[in-house]
Parts: sequence; structure tokens; C-alpha cells
Amino acid sequence: MIRKREPRWQSAAERARVAEELIEEAESLTETSTIASPADVARAGLPPPITAELPAPSPPAAPPAAAPDAPATLTLDDALTADPDNVALLVERAERLAAGGHYSAARRDYEHALRLEPAHGAALTGLGLVLSRKGLWHEAVPRLRHASEVDPGRAAAWYYLGEALNHLDDLSGALAAYERAVELEPRNAKALYRLGIVLDRLNRPDEATPMYRRSRESAGR
Repeated sequence: MIRKREPRWQSAAERARVAEELIEEAESLTETSTIASPADVARAGLPPPITAELPAPSPPAAPPAAAPDAPATLTLDDALTADPDNVALLVERAERLAAGGHYSAARRDYEHALRLEPAHGAALTGLGLVLSRKGLWHEAVPRLRHASEVDPGRAAAWYYLGEALNHLDDLSGALAAYERAVELEPRNAKALYRLGIVLDRLNRPDEATPMYRRSRESAGR
């Protein structure tokens, strides 16, 4: 039985002894208690829990082996390192460089190609375009004129020649170049529009108006 505590104990030793007896009595009650609750009775009638054994995780699949004879992908730079005088590759790389605004690098490739093949129409046109984009109109004109001579069916050569001549105020030359570009590509909206501008500059608005109209129609406006 738990002793009734007195209001005061005479010493610290007495208080410690009483506390130890209280702890021992509480532990004895916990260990020897046999009273079951209704929940304990319900659980006693259930089957034992089922233990599921999960399969061990499978190792990750190995990546498929590359085909032994699969060719490696080569870049234009790689191809030109192996074959630096390949004109077709030089022109292709120059076109890509120019499209990305890298005009100095594109110019080097075009000039290299033209040293190997001076009458290459695409290289002459591309070089003329690069020079035009750098504002070097006087240098662009002879390249573009040469391109239109060696490859007269190349509409781009005539178009860019007209652009360069227009910037140099050679309106009659620009008019002829744009007209030739339109003959080759009747639905070239840019060439039609530029032709209208040159006709306006020549004080021929009645002829310019239908060019603007045709340009809008070609552009789907």
C-alpha cells in the first residue's frame, strides 16, 4: 500500500525513500494487471496479421550498346578540316554563318571558295550579300554583277544587285535588276516592293502603285 504522505518530512533522505517506494509500487501494478478492455477482447478473436514479403528490386537495365558500325556525326567544321578545299562545303558553311549574322567568318569562306572556283554563282551572290549587309555597297556591286552574268537565272543575284545599286543611287541599274528578278520570280514580294520604291524614286508613281499591290497579294495580305 502507498503510504499517506505527511505534510512535511524531516529530511531529504526520508523524502527520497518515500519516492522510491511510490515508483516500485506503480511498476508492480503495471506488470501484474490482468484486466482486459473490450478492444483487447475483440482483437483476441482476429486472425494473426499477414506479412507480405516484397520482391527484391531488380537492377536497372543496362543502356543498349551502340552499333559497332554506326558512323559518327560530323559537323561542317569537321568535314572542312578533312577537306578544306571543298567548295560546296565552304559555301554551305558560309551561308549558315551569314544567316547567323557572322559576316566576317562568312566572307572568309566565300572568298576561299571563289579562289578555288571564281565563277561560282552562289558564292558570288553570297559574298555580295555579306558585303551589302556590312554596308560595303561599292564592293558588293561587282560581285553581284558577276554573279548575274555567270548565273543569269539566279533571281537572288539580280535582287541583291538591285538593292546595292539602289543604295548607290544608280536608279536605272537598280530598276533593270529588280525587273529581271521579278521576271524570274513573279511572286517575289520583296522584289516587287523594291521595284515599286525605285519607280517612285524615278517619279513614276502610276507604275509603282501596281507593284505595291502585287507585292501585297504575293505576301498574302
